[in-house]
Amino acid sequence: MFQLRHLKTFLAAAETLSFTKAAAQVHLSQPTVTEQVQALEHSLGQALFVRSNNRLALTAAGERLAVRARELLTLADDALRAIRDNVGESPGSIRVAAPQTLCACLLTPMLLQFAQRYPSAQVAIQERNSADTVQAVLDGTADVGLIHGWPASDAKLRASLIARDMPVVVMPAGHELAAAEAVAPDALAAFPLIATMPGCRYRQYLDVLVQQAPVRPRIRAEADSVPALMQMVSAGMGVAVLPRLAVDTAPLSARVETRPLSSAGEGLPICLLSPERTPAPHVSAFIKLLEAAVAYSDEPVSALDMEHRAGRIAVT
Repeated sequence: MFQLRHLKTFLAAAETLSFTKAAAQVHLSQPTVTEQVQALEHSLGQALFVRSNNRLALTAAGERLAVRARELLTLADDALRAIRDNVGESPGSIRVAAPQTLCACLLTPMLLQFAQRYPSAQVAIQERNSADTVQAVLDGTADVGLIHGWPASDAKLRASLIARDMPVVVMPAGHELAAAEAVAPDALAAFPLIATMPGCRYRQYLDVLVQQAPVRPRIRAEADSVPALMQMVSAGMGVAVLPRLAVDTAPLSARVETRPLSSAGEGLPICLLSPERTPAPHVSAFIKLLEAAVAYSDEPVSALDMEHRAGRIAVT
């Protein structure tokens, strides 16, 4: 009879197709991973992997076992959670990971409401960028995550759309673009642009938006902090495209003006992440309350995918 820890090791190898990567994932040595996989093969009487041209691949038996292994490990996790989160016991804590803007815009406003309904529950907010948020949910260090955009497909991850980010053009007070009700992307070409750092999802979204303009705007400065961007805009260095809610909550919001971007489309998705397994009751309650809070809001919800660290500014 095989053990759950052997199934976990096998599944790591099946998903990475590498004993070396699987060993790092489950925190074992590579020989131990090999031994556990061989023990499984001995118990089943069938090979689970085959090597071809120095590459590892699953056999038909290995593919069938991978499906069942996920189901068994999920059931085991659910059983442990059911015991820990018994109705008569303390509901424990909820760990929520999200970028700083989503923490401020979506999580903070509904925390008091949740605390009033579930006074014994504790909520731990983890400020992380979107990539780290996805990983936190996958490795179990966060129960719930909020990110910008859709995550890569993963059988162990459940993702749902809860809002969209509608961008606005941010400009110094009295700027000539303020005369328009909405700003077209091609109008930005006449002014230097201040943008978030390359690599963040909102920067990627911005790049797609301005591609429709006949002439692409010149990026004069980049920063990974909303306050830094706002300071540069307020000082007259250029204009920026940012989420409305991020602008409204920024310290210098009174010293700038905003106008909608005329071709913003549907905006950037904001997704709620949770493990594929059934969540604990108090975690499920938190998710439902968050979804309801967003669904019943009349205001557009904005988000910005960046690491809000001060100090790193690149001027070109």
